[in-house]
Amino acid sequence: MTFAIRILLLVFILHLDGLTSAFGADEPLLSEQEVQSAVAQLIAVVEKEYIRDDARQDTVELLNNALQRGELNGPFSFGRLKIKLESMLYSVSQDSNFELHWQSGLSGTEMGTDELPGALQTQMLEGEIGYLAVDGDLFDEQWQAEVDKAMAFLSDSQAIVIDLRSAGMSSLPLSQHVLSYFMPVGQPLSMVTLAHQQRTPLLAQQVASPVPGDTPLFIVTSPFIAGSWEFVAFTLQQADRATIVGMPTIGLGYMTTVEKLSEHLSLVMAYAELQHPQTGGSWKNSGVIPDVQTDADQAMSVALKLARVAL
Repeated sequence: MTFAIRILLLVFILHLDGLTSAFGADEPLLSEQEVQSAVAQLIAVVEKEYIRDDARQDTVELLNNALQRGELNGPFSFGRLKIKLESMLYSVSQDSNFELHWQSGLSGTEMGTDELPGALQTQMLEGEIGYLAVDGDLFDEQWQAEVDKAMAFLSDSQAIVIDLRSAGMSSLPLSQHVLSYFMPVGQPLSMVTLAHQQRTPLLAQQVASPVPGDTPLFIVTSPFIAGSWEFVAFTLQQADRATIVGMPTIGLGYMTTVEKLSEHLSLVMAYAELQHPQTGGSWKNSGVIPDVQTDADQAMSVALKLARVAL
């Protein structure tokens, strides 16, 4: 082994040790009983809910073997357990959606590493162009009521611009609710594939103030839009119901959910994949490709110009 390689290896070990120490600093220890109970629950959740048929059984076997070999004996800090479990899960599945979290009380919601406070902002711009900006993460069921308020405000708009550039993560039910304002009741929005090849259609629902089908709609995108909001943009684009303006989105095809593992631990995991109900297409990997591509910082002004032309 050359001197340079030895130095690089030492730096890597020190860096990993530093990460472990940083995660574990000032953290209460999880008892051996809670750790092993949480991993047992993780195994049950993966077997029942994990979307990836090709990686499910190998993931379960890896976790079971770790328990049997005593790799999870003794107390763990949260940071140490997070590094260990996430690295184990990724080594088998190559799926970066797996994330261990300190239990937040959330359930059944899409979630990123850090929760960003959510907000919906509405304005009525010149020419009766309605503007809706989505900011941060919209997890709770309360956001459906907030969407209803926003859409009621925009109900008299001659055109609508929805700005998703600062949108974070959201839930599939909220995306379905948003789409229901622009799609006919009962219209198939997507075919949802769940674990073990269970398939079910997702349909547009009844809402209080649906937007007339001839109202011009523009959606502003950026490279940071993922998951459920990609579903909204893709579905409206495929239905010729909206013009997408901005930059291609991330291309995150799997929907994620939060599963409680123990009193203190929860796990983010991919549980569903969405496909267009007629074509079978999706935005996975490629992202949602805008109809009008422009830099994200210019996309809003471009969308407003297009809205004015449409009027």
